[in-house]
Amino acid sequence: MIILQAKGITKSFGTEKVLDNVSFIINEGEKVGLVGPNGTGKTTLLRCLTGEEQADSGEITLGHKYTMGYLEQFPDYSIGTTLMDCVLDSFEDIFKMREELRLLEKEMGKRSDGELEKLLERYSLLTHKYEEAGGFSCEATARKVIKGLGFSDEDLIRDVNTFSGGEKTRAGLARLLVREPDLLLLDEPTNHLALQALEWLESFLKNYRGALLLISHDRYFLDEVVDRVLELENKQIKSFPGNYSKYLVLKKEQELAQARAYEKQQQEIAKIEAYILKYKAGIKARQARGRASQLARMERMEKVQEKARIRLAAGSVEDTGDIVLEALNLQMAYQGVKLFDHLNFTIYKREKVALIGGNGTGKSTILKIITGEIEPVGGSIRLGSRVKIGYFDQEHRNLDKEKRVIDEIMDSYGFNEGQARNKLAQVLFQGDDVYKKICDLSGGEKARLSFLKIILDEPNFLLLDEPTNHLDISSQEVVETFLEGFSGTILLVSHDRFLLDKVTERTLELERGQLHNYLGSYSYYKEKKEELLRAVEEKNKREVKRTVAVRETPKINKAKLRNEIASLEEEISILEEQKERLSEELANPMTYQDEQKSKEMIAGFKRIEEELPKMYEKWEELCTLLEQ
Repeated sequence: MIILQAKGITKSFGTEKVLDNVSFIINEGEKVGLVGPNGTGKTTLLRCLTGEEQADSGEITLGHKYTMGYLEQFPDYSIGTTLMDCVLDSFEDIFKMREELRLLEKEMGKRSDGELEKLLERYSLLTHKYEEAGGFSCEATARKVIKGLGFSDEDLIRDVNTFSGGEKTRAGLARLLVREPDLLLLDEPTNHLALQALEWLESFLKNYRGALLLISHDRYFLDEVVDRVLELENKQIKSFPGNYSKYLVLKKEQELAQARAYEKQQQEIAKIEAYILKYKAGIKARQARGRASQLARMERMEKVQEKARIRLAAGSVEDTGDIVLEALNLQMAYQGVKLFDHLNFTIYKREKVALIGGNGTGKSTILKIITGEIEPVGGSIRLGSRVKIGYFDQEHRNLDKEKRVIDEIMDSYGFNEGQARNKLAQVLFQGDDVYKKICDLSGGEKARLSFLKIILDEPNFLLLDEPTNHLDISSQEVVETFLEGFSGTILLVSHDRFLLDKVTERTLELERGQLHNYLGSYSYYKEKKEELLRAVEEKNKREVKRTVAVRETPKINKAKLRNEIASLEEEISILEEQKERLSEELANPMTYQDEQKSKEMIAGFKRIEEELPKMYEKWEELCTLLEQ
């Protein structure tokens, strides 16, 4: 079944057309990725779907029985509103139903006969609606989603007005996910997420019952979550089945076929033009005119356009000693709160090492200690011989925000304007773009400029803090290729798991103030981490069983246990029969003619519903003891 259909969507801003006759559908349960270069209109398309932007022409249809959710701007809350309150605010309609059910229960205790029957019917319908909306589990669902997105128990009672921008984004995501709309629209949902929260969101969306339309530059995330890719490019949209990696294969095949067809047509055109030129004035002039008409009617194929891509190239770098970096007993604390303690690690020549961990664990702090930007509380950093650092700071503090782009390069490296323009063209600064002030650049533009400066500095040891943030996928791929081919040493902090897998060969995990070393890429680290967690769980289970066995075995009388179980099973059977009989009688309208009897039956039914789960639990405990 189709959930959403977009037909002929066109949108312009001033004289610039962003979307031109865009059409697509999304079916129930589909997980769709929306990809394309920065600035092609992906977010504009999502805003048209939600009604935040009005399309110039076209139709957008959402099936009447379906709901749609979009990550909205975080609302303003009064001082003192906790994270839990803010997320539960999404259940306002459910809480109204809950309150109405409580009022009905009070009323039913006061009414009789026909009035009671009407109230019971209304109560039954509302209870069904409440249950279908998730009313019995909304608090548990909220807590599960909040914790999954990386918040702690302490965060549940924090005032949301004190949250950072990233925390508010995650809180907004939690508000959206708890309601589980039939269609989720998400624009870069992985921004500001630590790896653990990222993996939780990935798992949540893979198992999400509804459909999904997702904009993301996270290739690993797209590979894991989506089963179809919509590509928005040159104001048009194309659909590809499969995940992101499948899309790349199909797109390459499509472009190759188009290039061959274009070349074949060009050869045919050249042949026809040569015929026309040769015979236009001779005996075959009539045939030549016919060929000219044929040429005029021919539908010309488009040439596959070479996309502008940044060019990052580093030649051979100066050699270093075998040890590039040594950290000894490194300690750091802020305002008396310990961040990490007694960290020891060594990085060797030509190693490519990932440094990963949750947000706020101190990864960026370690890089700043290495560069000398901040001093540790204790311990020391030793750089090897002939080491020259190139530092990519995600906040781009190596750029003078008040300078123009071209002045930054000319002043830093003594280039004239022509030389600076040539270098800037490598990272797609052309024409008047070179005269932009750095403070006016987008995050992606600042990242490209920072990379150019790193290459011009010719370092042999790269410290990289989230280098692919704000870059579109095409630029991410160039960075990835550059780092793969870099002949020096790399220490890389990133949430980009695709990049980590392609580039790094050793993984340092910073967790609870300690470093753990894994001799492989991110996928290897993940596999080993899961193995360790399973081993710990199995060990804990064995310990619990052993403890229970030691504690309980001397006291167990198995014959007595069997008697208790048999007796309990008989009681359960009797209660289940009573419940079934009461359920049938309560469904009969004639029951409510006797007010007192109907009240007693309702009370008895509720009592059985409360008692049975306890008896089942007791039965399971006794059976477990018997098996030991």
